[in-house]
Amino acid sequence: MFRAILLLLTVPLLCSPAHAERYKGFPRGHALIAAAELKAALDGPDPGPVVLAAVGKRRWLLGHIPGARHVPRRAYTDRNGMAADRARFQAFARGLGIDDETPVVVYDNAYDAARLWWLFRLYGKTDVRILDGGWRTWDEAGYPVERGPGRAAPEAGNFTTAPALAGWTAGIGEVSEARPEAGTHVWDARDPPEWKETGPIGQARFIGWRAFRRADEGRPSEFRTAAEIGALLRQAGFEPEQDHIFYCHSGVRAATPMFALYLMGYPAERLRLYDGSWIEWSRRAARN
Repeated sequence: MFRAILLLLTVPLLCSPAHAERYKGFPRGHALIAAAELKAALDGPDPGPVVLAAVGKRRWLLGHIPGARHVPRRAYTDRNGMAADRARFQAFARGLGIDDETPVVVYDNAYDAARLWWLFRLYGKTDVRILDGGWRTWDEAGYPVERGPGRAAPEAGNFTTAPALAGWTAGIGEVSEARPEAGTHVWDARDPPEWKETGPIGQARFIGWRAFRRADEGRPSEFRTAAEIGALLRQAGFEPEQDHIFYCHSGVRAATPMFALYLMGYPAERLRLYDGSWIEWSRRAARN
């Protein structure tokens, strides 16, 4: 009985704006959502968020959050893994039943949710949150699970994309010209073997995506705390007043450190993702 009463008292606190704002100590903790808060939102009297599962087909079929919609990576990227253009992304979002005012929660079982969060913001939708801990945290909580192919959106949404957000991406020219001494830093978010094998792009420094999540503890969808990430950023030499460009192989993992800096309160206009990443850069190198 005591535990039941405690849960009833805890969930409203989890759902309160003040708690969401400082979740795990992050100045922008509202960009993350805990499993308990998501469960309460889905069970509440008001229309809940549209939940998107940025997972592979096998993981989706084995189990997903009830009512979620499957969004494999190919659905919102082109054949090179780069961001879908404005028209295609609008069609993608509308097909999921997303309206302009619809809140969205994205989850994964690796690192794709941050990439989708970045894409929504690129095209003007800011009420998008990432489920901290991803599928695993939902399953471990013992919440309901749906299996099989799932259900399509009952009807198309009316979400209208805005022009791509200026300064939210970096092109190959900007990466080529970036200089730390001029206040623009390029960071490689790949895994260590890739960094060692190919070396960096230009004057990039290594800051692998795993450092921001509990990936080495078998929990790649779970972000570390603000205190842990703050220590990492200080050690690596990050400065909020300087510009930071992130890349990986195809722009997916690079969204993780970018999202982490956003959580930490870094100015959004100072954060950019090199969408072409190593794929585009290496092709240019091969032509030269």
